[in-house]
Amino acid sequence: KIFGERVKQELEAQDKKQKDLCEYLNVNKSTLSAWLNDTNEPPMKTIKEIAIFLDTSLDYLFGKKIKNHPRRR
Repeated sequence: KIFGERVKQELEAQDKKQKDLCEYLNVNKSTLSAWLNDTNEPPMKTIKEIAIFLDTSLDYLFGKKIKNHPRRR
């Protein structure tokens, strides 16, 4: 249950809105909400797009390699 928390933390830290991520991914708010609450998991292609949107690594989003997070070096 790390993925959704990490995405929420990054959205807040970067002052980005869930609405903007929904538009970027072309998904509705309820779909994004399920991913952020870890009740459903997005496809890997979408996870990669989320990492691009947030300018972070997949490892960071899944709770690994915190030290290698691009903005936390």
